[in-house]
Amino acid sequence: MYAFLKRFSVRLRRLPAAALLAVWWLGAHPAAAQTQVPTYALEGPETQHSEIEQVADILGMTERLRTLQDLQGHAACNAAATLPELTLRQSLLESIEGSELDVESAVAEIDNERGELGNLQTTLRSSRDKTVAKLNAAALITGSGIGAAVSVSQFTSLGNRTNNVGDGVGIGSGATSTLLAYLAVRKAHGPEQSVAEVPNMLAPLFDRPAVLNTHYPAVVLEYLKSVPPGQASRHGTRLEQLKEEWAAAGRLDSTDAAKEEKKIVVLTTSGEKDVKISIGDLTDRIAMLGDVSGRISLMKRDLALLLRSYKRMDVCPAH
Repeated sequence: MYAFLKRFSVRLRRLPAAALLAVWWLGAHPAAAQTQVPTYALEGPETQHSEIEQVADILGMTERLRTLQDLQGHAACNAAATLPELTLRQSLLESIEGSELDVESAVAEIDNERGELGNLQTTLRSSRDKTVAKLNAAALITGSGIGAAVSVSQFTSLGNRTNNVGDGVGIGSGATSTLLAYLAVRKAHGPEQSVAEVPNMLAPLFDRPAVLNTHYPAVVLEYLKSVPPGQASRHGTRLEQLKEEWAAAGRLDSTDAAKEEKKIVVLTTSGEKDVKISIGDLTDRIAMLGDVSGRISLMKRDLALLLRSYKRMDVCPAH
């Protein structure tokens, strides 16, 4: 026994000082010799979890996300990421980035259509303003200019015959100026014109034929057709809520099926020579496209929440 202790003492003296210190510390803290497991924390407030879960389900990422969270939750504290974890993170990142590009592509097509329609709207407004200005000027001339001449003819020194002629001219001037003013009011509606070949991004939302590059990626369309988290199903999907807002604003007439169908035709027309669209219809169409763009852009907010949700956060237990 004495010989064994002597040999062990010699071996300890041969160890470096750091190793001796480590042996002493592990002896004093036996729990530290065990693998420490970090507490996995989901980043973001609790109210955002439903948005994360919905968009993950739309993207088909739910199972992969749970697997990654399980790997991270059972990893040693401050341990380097394993190959399976890195593979899953890369797969999730590619899905999120691809979906964000899908959103951007839909928004770009909407912006393109809005730009083309805006150019047509500017042309029609310019034509309307010129026509109305000419009619107002003519009404002013016939009502004021000729009216002044009629007043001159009413001097008694010119005789009754001149006065009668002046009365007739005055009546004609008043009638003409009234007619011109009426025409100016009618022309304020503006001319109508067919829409050239442009994307019709409202068409898929109303089950109408799509043309050119009109397309909503599957994940974007599913997002629009989903009920926002935290809301009852009776409130409808995002798309149904948009249609209700359009009806409330007078852009659609849900009370008259024939009028609503006629309105949908002008809201989705593209390259149809026999379909004419007015300035008011263009205003409605551009505004509705803006509403759709804003609603689907919110998907990028949810994608950002999803991206941050699987960020690894090591909360190591204190000793």
